[in-house]
Amino acid sequence: MANGSESSAERSRLTLQNLARTLGCSTEDFFGETTPDRLADAEELLRLWLALENSSERRRVLDFARSVKSADEPERDD
Repeated sequence: MANGSESSAERSRLTLQNLARTLGCSTEDFFGETTPDRLADAEELLRLWLALENSSERRRVLDFARSVKSADEPERDD
C-alpha cells in the first residue's frame, strides 16, 4: 500500500477505504452525524469485547451478534 511517495492525505484516504471495505460501509459513514447514545453503545461494546478473556467467549458474542443481525434482515427468495 504505502510506497513512501504517497502523501499523508493519500495514505489516510487509502486507510479509510480499506477500513470501510472491511466494515462493509462507505467512507462517508465515518463523517456522518452520530448520536451520543449510539457512541456510548459502541464504546461499551468495545470495552466489553476487550474484557473477554478467551477466543471461545469472543466466538459466542460474534455468533450471537450474527444471529441478531440475520434475524433483522428480510428473507430473500432465491
